Amino acid sequence: MDRISFPPGTRLAVIDLDGTLLKGLNAERIFYLSLFVHGRIGLRKMSGFLLSLLRDTLRLGFRNAIGSNALVLRGRDPEEVRTWAVAFGHGFLRGAVPEGLRAKILSLRAMGCRVVLLSGSLQLIVDQLRERLEAEVLIGTGLETAGGKLTGRKTGIFAYGPRKIDALFARIDPAGIDWPGSWALADRISDLPVFELVGHPVAVHGDRKLRRLARRRGWEIIGKR
Repeated sequence: MDRISFPPGTRLAVIDLDGTLLKGLNAERIFYLSLFVHGRIGLRKMSGFLLSLLRDTLRLGFRNAIGSNALVLRGRDPEEVRTWAVAFGHGFLRGAVPEGLRAKILSLRAMGCRVVLLSGSLQLIVDQLRERLEAEVLIGTGLETAGGKLTGRKTGIFAYGPRKIDALFARIDPAGIDWPGSWALADRISDLPVFELVGHPVAVHGDRKLRRLARRRGWEIIGKR
């Protein structure tokens, strides 16, 4: 995808997905579970995926394993999986975003912020929230293809911790952004690099460390775990 350059003075609202818009939930894992429940992925395929994830976790660590492994989708046609993702968006994802949080995001948009959804979840899942959140930029993790089929591996930057900044700047030129006037909504202390980038951090369903830091720094707090 092309890198976006906004006009000077543009303000952003950078929104996290897992745990933030989806309290206590991970969209990608629920997507895989829904595929299993609806018979699109069999028990053998799901078991193989879980075993491979365990092996990758022992070898690479949990976050790196999650950030690279999509073996459950290996051999599938990309358009078929995208169709599944659209159904998942309509059937679960859009309704799972609380109306209060949606209203908060739309109020920031009404104030002139460009809405950016920044997540480590699959791009084809993140894309399903474009209309619901009126988001202009949606950043997720890609899926590798070879010979017209998915390989079961992910591509691009896995947006977690400090790498969220890498993923954000890979899509958006930071030079034109009014960072002190921008907002960030997220749920983990690992999102600190994004919080410290903007002038208006909001801890949403924050973990204990994040809530403690938010109280100390006077950040807005929405909900709790």
